[in-house]
Amino acid sequence: MSVTPREQSRNSPASRKVPSSLIYEEINGTPYYYKGYRSVLSRQKTQEEIIGASALQSAIVSLLIHVLYKFLPFNDYLIATNEPGLHLAVGNNLSNDIAVFDQHALPTPLDDKFFSVPPRVVIEIDVKIELPANVSETEYVYDKTQKMLDFGVQKVIWILTKTRKTLIAQPDQHWILTNWDDIIEILPGCTVDLLPLLKSKGVIL
Repeated sequence: MSVTPREQSRNSPASRKVPSSLIYEEINGTPYYYKGYRSVLSRQKTQEEIIGASALQSAIVSLLIHVLYKFLPFNDYLIATNEPGLHLAVGNNLSNDIAVFDQHALPTPLDDKFFSVPPRVVIEIDVKIELPANVSETEYVYDKTQKMLDFGVQKVIWILTKTRKTLIAQPDQHWILTNWDDIIEILPGCTVDLLPLLKSKGVIL
């Protein structure tokens, strides 16, 4: 059976409505989808296959959580993981890998909505969205970082696995791009030496 051009257009991945479950975050009213979402629309992959983090990314998050809980006073901070949502404003809803909140700044009890107060520190592991054709990875990282700083986040840290680089951004300071073998201060009294930490667990060679 032949398929007419009209049927091809209607059934192509680009013409299908993208379900909200494939939206990773929203910036300036524009939805940004999980990397690989087109494969889900074309039924080449399932949603579960593209949403999960890689083994390397998961290990980095796990080890950083261990460091944070080891050095930060438990009663002073809440460490949120599992893609905690951050509501900045209408049309700006971000997703983070690790968000460290001042405990006293959070409402009690917490509800089932996104966090709406700025974390003290946000840590991101790689870019997890399908970048639009007109947006580079650098532009996306810088734009998202600046929005979080403007919202009141005091430090944003990007850990980039392909280049083994770390970007550290703070308000009214020069942003720093450094290597994994440099010691990074997450908060006063809490530092991480990423390269030996990952090597000690066999995460990297």
